[in-house]
Amino acid sequence: MNIILFSPEEDITTLNADDVRYQHILNILHLKEGDTFDGGIINKSYEKFKIDNITSKAITLSHKTLDKKVESEYLISVFCSIIRPIDAKKVFKNLSTIGAEHIYLGKTDKTEKSYSNGALWSKEKYYPLLVEGAQQGATPYIPDVTVHYSLDTFLEKNGDKFQNKIALDNYEYTIPLQKAQLAAGKTILAVGGERGWSDRERKMLADYGFTICSMGNRVLRTEAACLVGFAVLASRWW
Repeated sequence: MNIILFSPEEDITTLNADDVRYQHILNILHLKEGDTFDGGIINKSYEKFKIDNITSKAITLSHKTLDKKVESEYLISVFCSIIRPIDAKKVFKNLSTIGAEHIYLGKTDKTEKSYSNGALWSKEKYYPLLVEGAQQGATPYIPDVTVHYSLDTFLEKNGDKFQNKIALDNYEYTIPLQKAQLAAGKTILAVGGERGWSDRERKMLADYGFTICSMGNRVLRTEAACLVGFAVLASRWW
């Protein structure tokens, strides 16, 4: 944890001994009474915390709200095909860490059907992964997540809300991602699953105005392509 986060509903003045954050403060950070640490309230504020008292049962805290806006690092969202849940966990954590504004998921034509039946796609399962990623990235901002039935339903509802639309494809592409023309405004990066896009999906993406781009000859795993593709786009604004 590079920042310790609290939900808006929590009492942020007390951490009980059975809380993993209590253990982190004492056993990892090795903080003592009078020490301070960086924290935040999820999607609300950055905070500077001070340890007022430590007992075997709880840590008592005071805090000061910092004058720093809580927002996504970039106006970049990602649509990711539903993939193997153990790999999708990396997508949630990494995109939360790097600063995605919104994460969209949905089945694609080549998705293994069993993947979409897992429990990971419910908020109570993926939300802790977003928090873990945000704490790594030292931000209280947690990206929104929307799970769609398919790429089709995602495009029907969101296809016109982005100024820049990029889809990654190793096999049929127009230009390298580094050379894509980008306007000011919101960007969506679409990444297919383990077996890529179908011809039907390629046509549909093109019809919605997506530029089909490549990141080179190597075929990346989906979770890696999400992170690398996002980083390339983010570097254009950094």
